[in-house]
Amino acid sequence: MVEFKMTKDGLVLYIKDYTDIVDVLQKIEDKIKSMGNFFAQGDKIMLLVEEHEKHISDIPRIVSRVQELGLTISHVLMGSEGKDDVIVRKKVDMVNQGDTKSGTKLVKKNLRSGQSIIHSGDVILVGNLHAGAEIVAGGSVVIFGRCQGTVRAGISEGREAVVVALTFEAPFVQLADLKGTFSEKYDYPVVLYAKSGRIEVGKYDKKIGGIEIG
Repeated sequence: MVEFKMTKDGLVLYIKDYTDIVDVLQKIEDKIKSMGNFFAQGDKIMLLVEEHEKHISDIPRIVSRVQELGLTISHVLMGSEGKDDVIVRKKVDMVNQGDTKSGTKLVKKNLRSGQSIIHSGDVILVGNLHAGAEIVAGGSVVIFGRCQGTVRAGISEGREAVVVALTFEAPFVQLADLKGTFSEKYDYPVVLYAKSGRIEVGKYDKKIGGIEIG
């Protein structure tokens, strides 16, 4: 289920399709620890999870566990196992900037197409999320800039999470188990939140520090 594969681009942690994420996390720990001194603290590896979209809600937990074990994920791959090598359909560059003391990930840069932030807690991006870039967060996402890329929030926190952006023109947002597609552009600060089984877009009201979520 969990194995390392050496490819021409580097070492890949390959996770086959699975049913139990707890079992996967334990197998990751067992595999890394069984390799003894093969790795040094902070070594970079790539991650590939079969059926990536099916397991997207587990990716932050997998990334977090690998980092707790002393490794850094440089890229997230989407693909499958070939006869002689890993077949990669897409390669996403992981943006690895430090977490705050509270565990929130703070990233101060623009995210370009092909870049991704994956974090088990809240994410604050001070910059623009361009089309083709993605944020996957266990909690809420705050973007101090333009949101044009894909946002998946509330993976762990659930529907209590929100997405905040100074301007919003993203085509797709996932909030916990809810998915929404959008065509309208908002050139003012907005908050996306769950209400009555759907994702609503509300204007950010600086007087009350947010919006009234009834």
